[in-house]
Amino acid sequence: MLGLKTLFCKPLSSTNTCQNNTYIPKEATQQEIFLSKYSTFDGRDITIAIIDSGFDVSLEGLQQTSEGRQKVIDCFDFTGVGNVETCIIREIDSKNNILVGLNERKLKIPKNWKNPSGKWHLGLKALFKPTMSKMDSEYSQKLPKLDCIVWNDGRKWCACIETYKNNLKMAKVLTNFRDKHEFSFLKMEGLEMAYCITVHKNGNLLEIFMPYDHHGSVVSQIAAGHFPNNPKKDGLAPGAQLFFMSVIDPHDGYAINLQALKKAVSFFVHRITFVEKVIFN
Repeated sequence: MLGLKTLFCKPLSSTNTCQNNTYIPKEATQQEIFLSKYSTFDGRDITIAIIDSGFDVSLEGLQQTSEGRQKVIDCFDFTGVGNVETCIIREIDSKNNILVGLNERKLKIPKNWKNPSGKWHLGLKALFKPTMSKMDSEYSQKLPKLDCIVWNDGRKWCACIETYKNNLKMAKVLTNFRDKHEFSFLKMEGLEMAYCITVHKNGNLLEIFMPYDHHGSVVSQIAAGHFPNNPKKDGLAPGAQLFFMSVIDPHDGYAINLQALKKAVSFFVHRITFVEKVIFN
């Protein structure tokens, strides 16, 4: 199977109204004509909520807006499929810096991982394998369980889930996506899967956000993709920023989780109401 990063980067196939390597039909939408007259009317100062399935935070075209601002403000998985309870707290063996994970693996903690409290929140998670189709033979299968480590470095919450690596010095440490907009890749069973994280409940809950299919990524590119070195590939509103909200649940055959959908709509409506109060009151 090809790496998902490669698959998710594939543009929609061209038709007689859609040029090669573009995400929208430029002629049919008259986007280029419109922007030639109103160059600043490209979605800037607008935030779009994408409520869909998987979303790959690493994709080219979804890194910055036409003004150079961060393209994706934050990601949420309202299905809970990526949630990991990390309420079990352990301390390291100070003699050799070894932390025993919930998988009973001995994890040698790098000395540059600062943790003033000495408290390491642990969890165990088997993530779903991403799939390109419901006909995929790996549909709804899971990856091997991962030891998840969460801690506070004195300034921010940190997490590492790349504990399958023998040397944790090579593992990526992330903090909340909304704060640093950093991501990394899980490389397991021939797959390369982009992910980001958010830590909740004072370290007792870790949310892992990753794509489980490609649809949300394609929708995001169509809506607001921006390619600084090749603007002909831009989406409809290259200046817009994005919130991404996943409501497709691998637990339930990749169907829409209605409770997740309600949470997503409620969250965004609440955010819009708050912004309006700040601006107009």
